Amino acid sequence: MSLISFKEASMLLLGLGLVYSLFYLRTHEDIFANQIGEPTAPLQVENDEIGLVQENQPKVLPPAVIEEVQIPDWLANKDDFDVSNLTADDLLELAKISHEQDHDFFPENQNTLVYLLKANELGIESDELEQLLTTVHAALYTQAEQAIRDYDAKTLTALTARLKSIDENDQKIQSYTDQISVIYTLERLSEEIEQHIQSGRLYESDQKDAIHTLLIALELDANYQPLLDLKEQLLSEMSRTARRSAQELDFPIADQTIAILQEIDPSHATTQQTISDIDTQKQERFSYLDQQFYTAINDLNINRAQNMIDELNELEIAASQIQGYENLLQKTKTFGHFDIQDAFNDLLKNGQNGPTMVVMPTGSYFMGSQTGPKHQRPRHLVQIEYGFAVSHTEITVGQFKQFIQATHYETTAEKNNRAKIYDERSGRFKEKFNINWSHDYLGKLAGDNLPVVHISWQDAAAYANWLKNSTGQNYRLLSESEFEYVLSANNDTIYPWGNQQPTQVWGNFSGAKDKLKRSRIRWREGFTDYEDGHWGPAPVGSFIKNLLGLYDLSGNVMEWVDDCWHDSYTRAPTNGAAWVNRGCSERVIRGGNWGSAIEEYKITHRVKAKQDLTDPRLGFRVAKTLTFN
Repeated sequence: MSLISFKEASMLLLGLGLVYSLFYLRTHEDIFANQIGEPTAPLQVENDEIGLVQENQPKVLPPAVIEEVQIPDWLANKDDFDVSNLTADDLLELAKISHEQDHDFFPENQNTLVYLLKANELGIESDELEQLLTTVHAALYTQAEQAIRDYDAKTLTALTARLKSIDENDQKIQSYTDQISVIYTLERLSEEIEQHIQSGRLYESDQKDAIHTLLIALELDANYQPLLDLKEQLLSEMSRTARRSAQELDFPIADQTIAILQEIDPSHATTQQTISDIDTQKQERFSYLDQQFYTAINDLNINRAQNMIDELNELEIAASQIQGYENLLQKTKTFGHFDIQDAFNDLLKNGQNGPTMVVMPTGSYFMGSQTGPKHQRPRHLVQIEYGFAVSHTEITVGQFKQFIQATHYETTAEKNNRAKIYDERSGRFKEKFNINWSHDYLGKLAGDNLPVVHISWQDAAAYANWLKNSTGQNYRLLSESEFEYVLSANNDTIYPWGNQQPTQVWGNFSGAKDKLKRSRIRWREGFTDYEDGHWGPAPVGSFIKNLLGLYDLSGNVMEWVDDCWHDSYTRAPTNGAAWVNRGCSERVIRGGNWGSAIEEYKITHRVKAKQDLTDPRLGFRVAKTLTFN
């Protein structure tokens, strides 16, 4: 038997190798084994900062930490299988077979691409080879794009390595490499989010939590399905928290949680539905609180009304609407159900009406005169911030009679068994026995509608105290600053009506044209061209009321106020309170009377008198503090 020549042996071995290669291509399906690049240490890269708008303030999140990857050299072991002895036809045949088997890029050294690259390396030129390389190149792009859509970093890495072996300057290489980094980063961030959820760190101030990490990841890729699943999970959890808070009436927490939902996705159905549902709960809560507020106001339950406003504030309704509640509450605190200039009567214990009272406004004014006598200085600001009412006329004989009948009180004049009266013959004042509150200025029995006179400060204070006890309300004498406040009606003028002598009938003043019946007596110190038709006190309310709805504050009779006398306003109260010193014996009288000199009708006029003084020109009126706190 003849021996096989060396050439024949070589060809036999080559044929066996080719058969083995074809068999391997047809039977092995594992792709890109041990050639896919793994991520290395994280690298901080400069991404655009993610801005989230919350309450018109930009919210800056840290940039994402992007994973760095290296594209491996997939042909590092290409010499393990030597195809240098293959002809162009052999390489073309092997390439065709592997292409038909869809092994364009695998196994490592026995795929379409390796044969085509080997042909190029050997300098073999063939239109068929070039055409097949073009086809494989296009398939590589197609598979790479699919790997991107599938977020398959391993496959994309292997494909990018093969693309690099065809043309290392291909512009797609950097794009694919960046995408691989993003995919690995998304996988890592998704794991971090899951860990934060498991540890209960959903939303923290340090931003190291599930939601902030999610927002950073979504900025990289808003379509990554694991992120979308986590997003749904977090939206659901935040929605439950918001709803639970609203059910517990903790609307500030509900609103904060909604703000987080809006950070995640303001247009998401879960966010929108949660907002809608909580808005409905807020509206229901608002309707309840609104109704309860007005009920509390009607009941003069100030504390509950304030509590309702506090709870309404938690609903974050319009500031103007809250201000409306606050204004009504403040008005109710000050005036109760009354409006300014409302008139009312409190019932006495005997079922009769007390004096008609008129509600005064709060406000401020300058009291006194900087150029007047010392006892009217210094001029100073008085602020009256509380509610009070004043009797619309001086206290009448009929009203004082109610007091006497109920208490059997003995007045100062009755104790003294005398008082001053006006003498019609001489035009002077003189003392007369058996004169008291029931008599007029002439000493005759007075009609019930006349202002009560012959009353000391002690008598006036006793009447006010009886009113307080009989009605259960806070009746008292006016303070001096209150009297000047209502007398001026906030007019910065010399007289209550202006700066000149009156040109029309304003009240019961002394006028040159007034005269006593059947007498030639005239007022020499009164207004020169004035006549009001009365000599002595007129029935209360006979003249026009002032701008605050009060009668006869200037004229008719002078009036006691609560204050002790002080020679100046130095250290005087500035809040409307009476200036009272324990044990004082002299009190203040304000306002002019039916026989005063012109000077006494000025707003700033004040005089002093002993507490037990009585006079046919002197009466009083009362005030009531409105307290509803």
